[in-house]
Amino acid sequence: MTLFQISIGLLILLTMVVRPFLYKPCVKYFPAELSAAFTSVWLLVGLAVSWPLLGHLLTDNFTQITTSPYIWLSILKGVLLWAMIKFQQVVNKESTSSSVFFGFVAMALGSLVNNLFFKEGLALLQILCICALGLLGIIFILRGDAERLSLTGKIDFILIILLGASFSVFDHLAIPQVGWYAHVFFSSVFMYLACVVKGISKQDYRNIFCNYQVVIAGIVYTISEFLIIYVSINLLPVSFVAVFMRMAAPIVMLISAVMYREQSIKNQLTFGGLALLFVLPLIFG
Repeated sequence: MTLFQISIGLLILLTMVVRPFLYKPCVKYFPAELSAAFTSVWLLVGLAVSWPLLGHLLTDNFTQITTSPYIWLSILKGVLLWAMIKFQQVVNKESTSSSVFFGFVAMALGSLVNNLFFKEGLALLQILCICALGLLGIIFILRGDAERLSLTGKIDFILIILLGASFSVFDHLAIPQVGWYAHVFFSSVFMYLACVVKGISKQDYRNIFCNYQVVIAGIVYTISEFLIIYVSINLLPVSFVAVFMRMAAPIVMLISAVMYREQSIKNQLTFGGLALLFVLPLIFG
């Protein structure tokens, strides 16, 4: 592992650690729906900025991409991303730990679906780890920080697990067929359109571009998404990127225990550490 690889990995880790803490104040002052709105708008800004360098990835095979049936998965992901961010922000308002812990269970469920229906070919150890993560998710609701979620929060916690798993399947199927840039482009555009249908006011746009907390959160989210996908496709092994992404959750849970008194440090480290341990065979399988 080179110094460059470690540096990129640590940068990914840093962005994934700070993201939930940047989004938390946004839901404190604004409706959860605004988080989906500013996320989609800043993703579109990111696409516009990157267009001179990366736009050819879409335009060179535009007809082939837009006529591919897999582009509908990108479109569907965009629409569902609106719901995903909204529900995740509801959870984040009550429990930042839960808003990141769900990713372990979602990854396990997505891997199981890919194995059952799309011949991913999981080994016995990986299937056992999926079962362990599922069980750990249930225990997290009963004994972890998700225990103190409201009924609405618990429902949204389950919904973001299901949505996160579906995105894992969509990415697995669509990116090899339409390319990562087209996948991000169409999902971002249709997430924005979903927000428009829901309704974005002039005040919302002012918040999106003028409220410093929203601006920072949107920029960091956009940079991290482009960084993760671009690096995974072009620079580093997917497994390497995935490890640094998943390492962020236990760190977020530890910080949340100190900052927001979300369970004890021991409780947070137990759940975060076990989840990371169980997810590693899925990453390196």
